[in-house]
Amino acid sequence: MSRRKEIIAAVEELIKDQKDSDFQVTLDMDLRKELEIDSVDLMECIIYLEETYHIDIPDKDIDAMVTVGDMVDYVDKKVSK
Repeated sequence: MSRRKEIIAAVEELIKDQKDSDFQVTLDMDLRKELEIDSVDLMECIIYLEETYHIDIPDKDIDAMVTVGDMVDYVDKKVSK
């Protein structure tokens, strides 16, 4: 499995843990509007991603994550550095 696919799977799993295991996640879904992820749930996702991928995600970068794809792209770029 490619690193990007691994990150997508990890983000999907995080969202499904918060929503429902049968919930269908797509990369273009809006984290706040469509998925209704509040700031606490979002921070849980961020902390998990930071710990799992050994990266630091500054608050200013979190605000720029609008969609699931934005989150995946961000982590993928940080991991590849």
